Amino acid sequence: MKHIFGPVPSRRLGLSLGIDIIPFKVCSFDCIYCQLGRTTQKTIHRGSLVDTYEVISELKKALPGVTANYITFSGSGEPTLNSDLGLFIKEAKESSSIPVAVLTNGSLLGDPSVQEALSRADLVIPSVDAATQEVFEKINRPFQGLKMDVILDGLRAFSEGFHGRLWIEVMLVRGVNDSKDELGAIGSALSNIKAEKIQLNTVERPPAESFARPLSENEMERAKSYFDERVEIITTFVDRHVMDGRYSYGGSETLTTDQSILLQERRKAVLELLRRRPCTARDVADALGFNINEASKYLGILSEKKLIESVRTATGATYFRETTGR
Repeated sequence: MKHIFGPVPSRRLGLSLGIDIIPFKVCSFDCIYCQLGRTTQKTIHRGSLVDTYEVISELKKALPGVTANYITFSGSGEPTLNSDLGLFIKEAKESSSIPVAVLTNGSLLGDPSVQEALSRADLVIPSVDAATQEVFEKINRPFQGLKMDVILDGLRAFSEGFHGRLWIEVMLVRGVNDSKDELGAIGSALSNIKAEKIQLNTVERPPAESFARPLSENEMERAKSYFDERVEIITTFVDRHVMDGRYSYGGSETLTTDQSILLQERRKAVLELLRRRPCTARDVADALGFNINEASKYLGILSEKKLIESVRTATGATYFRETTGR
């Protein structure tokens, strides 16, 4: 299918059926840590960006037989840019009892039409990577004119009226937004927002920019002290593995035998492809018929198991290959 992929494992959401409603890398941000690479079309203008009928048709075809913890709108860019998001959430909820989640960068949460669309979701996870304009522009490289204080006001307003679950993700990048001053500012800004969780993350997969480096486990623990009791670290510093018909993702989720077999087959297909030649995430997706987000998931699992390694070229492209010396 063109717009639906998975279910794929997620350390936060368990098994997630992904729905991609954004053309590749259409986004309001150009985050330095993005695992999908640089944004090619930066915008804040909403529109019907994909074939609405095609998405709904795929939804109705896929959902009756799906076993998943969440149906997740994430996309190859910012999902709230699609003006049909509310319709898609409505169709998903009418077609299945699986809860619906939306992953968003939060840039448009002050827009009443976006708030209305998201009001139908069961879980919304916005990201807040900065509290000051200077750091916001360094880490998220937003569409010209976007202001961090306005985005925070929009998130605060959304949190006041939203009746579902709200988790906030903070992506930490070494030397960019991990100073005492910035962490203190983010923690203070989030203290007035009605969210169930504040989830700290750091760079794991090859980022858009090579200078986007992860924090260590100790540094993540230090960062945690700047937030209130809702905070948790979601980066996993332990192995994740697939074996014997079971899938462990930080020890939190188990697949059925059929799901585990499918995951292993797809992981094996990615590895076999990389044994033949180095590939980018887009190459893997195109060669195997995966959505780019799904390809990125499998590349992440293989990287964490050290079965593959990444190499960045002089042009900034990231290629994956089987780990040398195996």
